[in-house]
Amino acid sequence: MSSTFILLVILSAVGIAAIAKFSPSLAIIAQFTYPNAKFNAIGTSYLKEKELAHLINSKSLDDLKNNIISRDFHVEGDTIEEMQKSVDASLVKILQMAKNDSPRSVRKFYDAYIKKIDARPLKNVLKAIVEEKELPEEEFFSQEIKNFVDSIKKASREEMPAIFSMHNMQDVWELIEKKALFMEIEGEIEKKIIQEIRAVPLPKSCRHARDLFMKYFIDILNLKAIFRAKYMGMDLSKENLFGEGRELSYWQLEHFLKIDAISEIISLLEGTSYIKPLRDALGEFEREGVSALERALDRHFLSLVGGIAVENTMNLGPGIRFIIEKEFEAQNLRAIIKGVGEKMSAEEIWKILVVEK
Repeated sequence: MSSTFILLVILSAVGIAAIAKFSPSLAIIAQFTYPNAKFNAIGTSYLKEKELAHLINSKSLDDLKNNIISRDFHVEGDTIEEMQKSVDASLVKILQMAKNDSPRSVRKFYDAYIKKIDARPLKNVLKAIVEEKELPEEEFFSQEIKNFVDSIKKASREEMPAIFSMHNMQDVWELIEKKALFMEIEGEIEKKIIQEIRAVPLPKSCRHARDLFMKYFIDILNLKAIFRAKYMGMDLSKENLFGEGRELSYWQLEHFLKIDAISEIISLLEGTSYIKPLRDALGEFEREGVSALERALDRHFLSLVGGIAVENTMNLGPGIRFIIEKEFEAQNLRAIIKGVGEKMSAEEIWKILVVEK
């Protein structure tokens, strides 16, 4: 057997090994080509000042419906509540479209994210339980959460602990029983959503984008919780926080809990990406309150997920950016519907919108 033949065999074996090593990732990249191109092509009209100004100036809810011209959001109904629910339904359809267009290997990520959309109506149900009021009629898009709420509606108070436990919500029930502040109950729901999204099995090439997104999300939730508690003069313990995120370590967060002045906490964010947007919002904070800081964090979060999309353009990055942008568009539409329906001034409505800069 000649040395040339042996060399060819060795090179062939190396080539086959290389193909075996890289072909799965190449195949996954190819599967993202169409959905990512589609996500990048879809615009964000309701994050832009010009389009939002057109809606804010609507004279009535009927006028507003006529002004909302969108391929994504279909606003229906005659009341504030009906129109807001139609926005939520449109948002879930958008998420389901993103899921169906994406590779099968990442579809559970979108399923978990739909539960995040259901968190708001779930909190409304839990608040009614805490206040011992009649449970509100809410629409849920996750079958799991829908089943949970349906079970609650049929249950007596004595049966509640077993139902909450069955749905992995025993921690939430314990907070309800000990009459914890509702902010703590809301926080526990957010923690469960975080755990679920972080636990979704994904291809190795997609995990970095998901993990980076969730770490930034945790940073934002922690800062919002701290700012709101300080502004309202409430005590907040480390148990009420959401864990360690991307830029803020646990020891930093614990230190923030000991400081009363929000401006001092912001100054200690030097060296993080959060310092500039929050410092720039201090003037608005002095005039409007803590919502100005929350709005600044939301705008910054949009920028962060935009960066994730650029860095992870061949996998889940553009999908993450797309669903966050659509969620904020839906949030803006719900706010405008409420503002127009309640005859709020344009200035008041602008204060609750998240606008791209």
